[in-house]
Amino acid sequence: MASFPATGVCYYPEHWPQSQWASDAKAMVDAGISWVRIAEFSWAVIEPSPEEFNWQWLDDAVETLGQAGLKLVMCTPTATPPKWLVDQMPDMIAIDADGNPRKFGSRRHYSFAHQGYRKESQRITKLIADRYGNNPYVQAWQTDNEYGCHDTAVSYCASALNGFRRWLGQRYGHIDALNQAWGNVFWSMNYRHFDDIDLPNLTVTEANPAHALDFMRYSSDEIKSFNLEQVEIIRAASPERPISHNYMGMFNQFDHRIVAQDLDIAAWDSYPLGMLQNMQAAARKDAKLEHDCLRTGDPDFQAFHHDLYRGMGRLWVMEQQPGPVNWARHNVIPAPGAVRMWSWEAVAHGAEVVSYFRWRQSPFAQEQMHAGLKLRDDSDAPGLAEIKQFNREIKNLDIPQNTQAPVALIHDYTADWMTMLDGQTEDFHYLRLLLDIYGAARENGATVDVIGPDDNLDGYQLILLPALMHVSDDLAERLEQSSAIILAGPRTGAKTEDFQLPENLAPGPLSSLIGATITRVDAMPRHLPVKMKWNGEDCEVSVWREEARLLSATSDNSENPLMTTSNKARYLLGWADQTTLKSVLKSALEDAGLTPHDLPPYLRVRQRGKMAIFTNYGPLQVDIPESYKGEVLIGDRKIDPAGVAVMTLTD
Repeated sequence: MASFPATGVCYYPEHWPQSQWASDAKAMVDAGISWVRIAEFSWAVIEPSPEEFNWQWLDDAVETLGQAGLKLVMCTPTATPPKWLVDQMPDMIAIDADGNPRKFGSRRHYSFAHQGYRKESQRITKLIADRYGNNPYVQAWQTDNEYGCHDTAVSYCASALNGFRRWLGQRYGHIDALNQAWGNVFWSMNYRHFDDIDLPNLTVTEANPAHALDFMRYSSDEIKSFNLEQVEIIRAASPERPISHNYMGMFNQFDHRIVAQDLDIAAWDSYPLGMLQNMQAAARKDAKLEHDCLRTGDPDFQAFHHDLYRGMGRLWVMEQQPGPVNWARHNVIPAPGAVRMWSWEAVAHGAEVVSYFRWRQSPFAQEQMHAGLKLRDDSDAPGLAEIKQFNREIKNLDIPQNTQAPVALIHDYTADWMTMLDGQTEDFHYLRLLLDIYGAARENGATVDVIGPDDNLDGYQLILLPALMHVSDDLAERLEQSSAIILAGPRTGAKTEDFQLPENLAPGPLSSLIGATITRVDAMPRHLPVKMKWNGEDCEVSVWREEARLLSATSDNSENPLMTTSNKARYLLGWADQTTLKSVLKSALEDAGLTPHDLPPYLRVRQRGKMAIFTNYGPLQVDIPESYKGEVLIGDRKIDPAGVAVMTLTD
């Protein structure tokens, strides 16, 4: 059995009188909190002027928190370089796609490509790592904060231009190879030298998508190398302490997997209510979901990201929403019980630590309307009681280790970029499609791993790969050799690595496995669906539809079949309505030898070994289906809105 998960909190001692720190620390421990994250925005407090340091406050904070029995996550403060540094090197500022500088006065105002800033980042990281690397209270690290937040993963500055040209030279070797890969014969876009190439912004119309894709790849590599510089410094000064970065939800501007290769912990910041609103702006708006789950969040959004990041390392939730936030279009109060439910959802998906943002509501600046666990007057905010309850519950259970799920969904950042750059319809949203299919599997009670295209496929019974735009020959071979049922489409294998159409048409190297090729696509407005056939019945398809030439596959005997079937592979020819997707996934699970469960609306379940954790995101009380047999450890078989039940299954 695994030891119970832990809870944490984000704390900013520099915001509060030092006389308050000890009582804050005691209150955290009394609430059952074990971890505290500090210092991620503290550079100007540590170094108020160049080479003028003020370490005493941070030394005292570490000592006060640690003496109280708390373990610390120490952060590098490079997300907020101070004003004096910007004044020293004004060209370190990032430039947006319209050519405007990202000015000082907020955060994340640097370019990853600026070598002068990189040296300063390494300098402050080394100073902090050397000072606290062997401190017994510092038990983990976080690099920077939310790479790319506020559209800062990409900068169109001179440093990025020079770096991009060098990167292209290394990738292609000769300019003729680049011209061929990008298809630059089109519109006479051929280049004579790598130094002729500009960044893909401010063009008359859209830039060559292959050019834009390579710039995203380059920018992602810059984030990886920036992060690795900090990791290497911390590892040398603080051996055997895990290093994390806190990623975000619904974020695609860099490849998180290549960054995670250099880290131990894949943390993320979970804000269910704001993310529900953001996702409703993507692809197909679901007014009923937004209404019913306004105060609980999308029942699959958090789960998907837990599984996504757990596939990259040890899963932590570094920031968990504890109450209303301040940055969404509307900032509602969570439903009673929702904070506890989100915490249980994280544990269900393998989180080692659930850390809440933040300890006390800030009285000033940009986030003063963002809730904490304490109000401004130091009284308890409502979320704190739910966290105390959650801490009591997890400490009284032996929670099994996570094991490999029977179902895998393949997610790929390059596929996300390709669908965004493809230009065929503004209504296609890669993550929304993946969430719909992931959600359809969960509506059938399935436990799912989210993996990358290079990950091991052994042991999976069902593999899902929607919109995997580029399929490598290696992945195609591994899918052919897999014993799993394959459910692909739409848009799978639609492009080559160089962002060209496959010579043998989509799905490219999967054509023989799928037994069909795609001959035409219909990119539709999301509010004007069309009819297709699934199991002889009409279903609605919106945003994207495809027409296929059958090779060895079969399909519904109609003009508009939703699916082709060939041996172990099925291919969805359109983005079907959610009711149909649930039926499609039920059939695929059965074909894979798995048992679907008919869950009530908004009820979700995830298994850890023989333990099943149920969460009810809906507005009504629901029953756990009778198909689940076992002992209820927490809660009841009737689950209230925003409620949780934990069972040990007997079969």
